[in-house]
Formats: sequence, C-alpha cells, structure tokens
Amino acid sequence: MTTLLEATQSQNRGTDDSVLGRVRAHLPEIAARSAEAEAARAVPAEIITALRRAGVFRMSLPRAWGGEQLDLVESAQVVRELSRADGSTGWTVQAASMAWFFVRSLPQETFEKEVFGNGGDLMLRGAIAPKGRATPVEGGYRISGRWPLASGSFTPDWIVAGFTVEGAPPLPDGRPDMRVALVRPEQVAFLDTWDAVGLRATQSTDFTMDDVFVPEHFTGPLVGDNSIPAPFYDLPYSATGASHDAVIVGCLEGALGDLAELAATKRPAFNPRVVIGDDPVFQEKFAELHLRTAALTALLEQTGRTVMDRALAGEEPTPTEWFSYTGGHQHIHHEGIRILNEIMTLSGSAGLYSSNPMQRRWRDVRCVSQHVAGNNGSLRRLGAVLSGQENAG
Repeated sequence: MTTLLEATQSQNRGTDDSVLGRVRAHLPEIAARSAEAEAARAVPAEIITALRRAGVFRMSLPRAWGGEQLDLVESAQVVRELSRADGSTGWTVQAASMAWFFVRSLPQETFEKEVFGNGGDLMLRGAIAPKGRATPVEGGYRISGRWPLASGSFTPDWIVAGFTVEGAPPLPDGRPDMRVALVRPEQVAFLDTWDAVGLRATQSTDFTMDDVFVPEHFTGPLVGDNSIPAPFYDLPYSATGASHDAVIVGCLEGALGDLAELAATKRPAFNPRVVIGDDPVFQEKFAELHLRTAALTALLEQTGRTVMDRALAGEEPTPTEWFSYTGGHQHIHHEGIRILNEIMTLSGSAGLYSSNPMQRRWRDVRCVSQHVAGNNGSLRRLGAVLSGQENAG
C-alpha cells in the first residue's frame, strides 16, 4: 500500500501539479483506508492534512485570496474522483470547499481584511439551514440555536451558521429574514450526534451556540449579492450546493469497479464451473448500468459547463439552462439510488458483507440522496419553462 509520504514524494516528482493531479496521488490510500475511516467515524487526520496540502479545501476560492479558483466542473471532477475512492472523503471535501458559496453575501471587506488576510488555506464547517434565532443588538446579533449536519472530521478555522432574525419583517416573497453568520469555532459546541447509515466518516454532527454575539459585518442574507471575486460565486443560489451529484456519481463508478472485480471471481452457487461474468444476462445488465452511470456523468458535466460558461461570460443562465442544471441534481439523486440498487442485486450475497466496499457505497449514496429534499421542485420548474409557463410556481 502506498503511504502518504510516498504519495507526496511521487506527487513532487510528477508533472501534473493541478489540484486533481495532486489528489490522484492520494487516492489509493484513501480507498485502502475507507473501512478504517468508517469504523472510526472520521476520515483519518493524515488524509485530511494531505488533501489540505493538495489544495482541495481552497480549490474554489479566488486566486486573489490564495485559492485555486477552479470552476464548477473542475471542482466537481475532484470530488467525483475522491468519492470513487471513498464516499465520506468526497463528501467531506465537497462540503468544506463549497460552503464558501453560502457566505458569499458577507461584505467583501470582511473577507479581505479579517478572513483571508493570511491566505485561502482555511477549513470551513457548519450548516446553512436557518436553525438559529437571532436578536438584533447594537453592532450585530446575539445568536442561539442548534444546527444539524455540520460535516467535517477536522477542526475548522471558521463556522457558517444560518439563522432567522427575531421580529424582523418578512422578505418580499413572504419568507422570514434568513441570514448566515461566520463565527469562530470556539464560539460553538459540537455534539457527538453523527451515527448514520451512510457517510459515516464525515462527522456530520450537530453544533450549538448560546447567546453568541456576532458583529453585523460577519453576517449577510442567505440569498444575496456576491462579494467573492470569482465567477463561480456569481451563479444563482442552489440549496443542494454544487457537488452533491459528484459524490453520487463517484460512488456509482466505484461500485461498478467493485462489480467488475466480483464478475471475474464469483461463481454461481449451482454452476461453480463458471464465473458470473460469463453469464450473457449479467453482461448485458452490467453494460446497461455502466451506460446509465456514464449518462449521469455526462449530464453533470454538460449542465454544469453550460451554467459555468454563462458565469465566466458575466451573464445569467437562462431559465432553461438553470433548471436543467438544478433539475439534473434531482434526477441524479434519484437515478443514482436506482442504479446502486441494481448493482447490489447483480452482486448477489457478496455485496452484503461488511468486507465488501459495495455495501458502503450503497449506504453512502442513500445518505447523499436524502439531501435532494432541498432541491425538490426543480424538475417541475424545468417542465414549466419548457411548456412556456415561465411564471408558474
């Protein structure tokens, strides 16, 4: 097994110094230690350290602030390859690297002078769901609350927390005044609550705040203007973030790899003279699952490229383009579950054993797919636009 030191040395000798090239040097060990990570309910600290050095946690931040400034499609590819090795590691990276998108409405001066003054190599963790309650006070807010699903088996530099403002008038669309705050980790308490069916190594725990003062300039509207100088952050708001789908597709690709290994070794119970890969029915079904997964990858990349190209040109995506992108999220979440279920069926009893990574991928995809609740309705809105009902819903 390649050690992290050997991987780093190999990385230094290599010619691909992109974030993806650096990450690829660590994939064999990430895959080899995935069962260990799940048992410990945390991605190993040395893997987090190696990935931080590789630049994954700053990969979408502006170059002007010390980031790598990868675009939507490039960062999703990094997350996808990590997730092929281990779903929890892929999820950890996507959650931490993409969370900056949700605080983009904070004042630019706050970012430049108080957050990124020493560079962009920062770890962010938290939850954007507006579970906190804030009382306006002079100079800011006093915030209390409890937030679930703060992914990241690491000590963060900053915490993001969504909240509503008590007593504030509703927004024009009737929703309460929902905002986000950026706070220091010593201002919150993490609770050991994460014992879930999938993504077990992500440490997606709850955290609390009790009457914490947050200055006004460390807050911003949940859905507001962008203050981060990189085109990615100019995209419209999407509750499911930018890389959930990449985790699902990566896990599917990993499961297809597991199935290929099984096809070459597993013998049917009542015909031990052959392996299951010899069966024409198995072959045709395997090919179908491969192509369905490839179609999801193509959808992820094509719709992401379309909206990202708009952002790079300083333009807004059209309604058809945007709802094709967000509707694609919804489709990939649901279709990913169906494909993984069928992969598990083809694996027979072999896929059920804890020693087989396929069952972990099955549980991870099921866990990721629960987040589609934040994006339900996108397919309906796409259908409304395609039907000429742009103002429907």
